[in-house]
Amino acid sequence: MRKHLLFAGVAALATLSLFSCRKEQQANPQSSNNSTTDAGGRTAGTDELDAILKDLSPETYLLTWDGLPANNYITKATYGSLSDETQYFGPGGRPPFPELAKIGYERIPFRKIWIKTCPTMIPYLDIAKRVGALAQKVDPKQLFDLGIYEVGKGQQLLATKTFLTAASRLQPDVVDQKVIGTASLSKFRLSIPAGAYPYFTRGFYGTADITQFPAGARVTVYNGLKWEDILRKRFPNLIGCFDPEILKDIRSKFARLDPRFDKLAIEEVAGGAVIGF
Repeated sequence: MRKHLLFAGVAALATLSLFSCRKEQQANPQSSNNSTTDAGGRTAGTDELDAILKDLSPETYLLTWDGLPANNYITKATYGSLSDETQYFGPGGRPPFPELAKIGYERIPFRKIWIKTCPTMIPYLDIAKRVGALAQKVDPKQLFDLGIYEVGKGQQLLATKTFLTAASRLQPDVVDQKVIGTASLSKFRLSIPAGAYPYFTRGFYGTADITQFPAGARVTVYNGLKWEDILRKRFPNLIGCFDPEILKDIRSKFARLDPRFDKLAIEEVAGGAVIGF
């Protein structure tokens, strides 16, 4: 059983249908350049969810929807631009998942857990309630147990109880045990796309905050970019960043685990480093 779990990522290379946090169908978008309004008073190209979110800054929330039925209320795959790398405590300010908390993960990026239905983040409780009610109206079958949980100051998590129950069973995997080992989690962060590589059972390892700007970039092309942007720019398929010495050790252990990781490259930038293929 353990061996099966560790190699689940290999099978996921062929299909991301179970693990991807993206909408399986989208309504045809309307032109956003048309300033006319519809019968409900909304600007053309917007929907009912846009109307609920209109007073929020897009950087404060991230709403994505997983295979909603076709409808006229929630018509886009994604709303908002809050980074999916942002880490939060669990409901009530507690570490979210017990077995991961035992190895140092008191906060996690909920969006990097590869379990349906993907959770979403929004800052204000009253708006979160309206969003949740609208989502359940659109898809009562999938979202019947959708709840709202405070996971940080000014941030609410919309997630189903089904998701939270499944995620609470997450266990340390072979990457935690054989690659990361006793390395300081606060000195690195690995960001893994769902199904991209074998051995990984979630999309985050390490706790360093990659949503922050580096203190200074040595390469001009990286000036003004956050750590996550530098990583995506240099290695679009992502692996990780921060402390160069820890990344070198991680690369060495990855290579011993599987020769396919021999191709991992490390580039020192911004007083730290990025690693990837």
